[in-house]
Amino acid sequence: MKDRIIKIMFCCVIGSLLVVSGCSKQEEKKEEEKLTLVKNSVYTAPTNPTNPQIKVYNELSDALNNNAPQSEVASLVAVNFAYEFFSLYQKNGKEDIGGLTFLPQDEIEAFTSYAMLHYYNNYATVVSQYSKDDLPNVIMHEVSSVEETDIAYNQLVYDGYRVGLILKYADSKLPVDGLKTTMHVQVCNMDGVYRVVAVED
Repeated sequence: MKDRIIKIMFCCVIGSLLVVSGCSKQEEKKEEEKLTLVKNSVYTAPTNPTNPQIKVYNELSDALNNNAPQSEVASLVAVNFAYEFFSLYQKNGKEDIGGLTFLPQDEIEAFTSYAMLHYYNNYATVVSQYSKDDLPNVIMHEVSSVEETDIAYNQLVYDGYRVGLILKYADSKLPVDGLKTTMHVQVCNMDGVYRVVAVED
């Protein structure tokens, strides 16, 4: 299992998702009309996406379809990965790992196994101790920085970007300090396709 992609998992605060919180009762969710998903030919569309996920995926599709600047495409890849990976809300269980379409192909199997044993392993515990509505659900983000840089991966050096992100989650009974809210995502240009190779604090 490669060290770079495993950094994604080490930056998750695993145990704190299981701590009982004294947060106020979650507000009732209002029914909202589902947005229309705009697909692209590069990245697989998310399964059962929330409206915030549809919105950022559509922004990525628009950037790809309109030849947006590389920095914008790389930034949106980082954003979409974060929404899909760190949101368990719309998932069906610990095997339903989000964001795999944004990883290098040779990382997917090892990353899936590692994610199931760690961050996604909390799925059943959160549902049983709280509810499905309390699963982590990324609803907003801020791009704090986009830095063009060379990125070493698998003994090669790629052009890429280091994207700073701040995530906001839907209100829930989970402890706020148990959710990953800030990170830097390394995104490499691999034969014209941007791939996430590391997530750091």
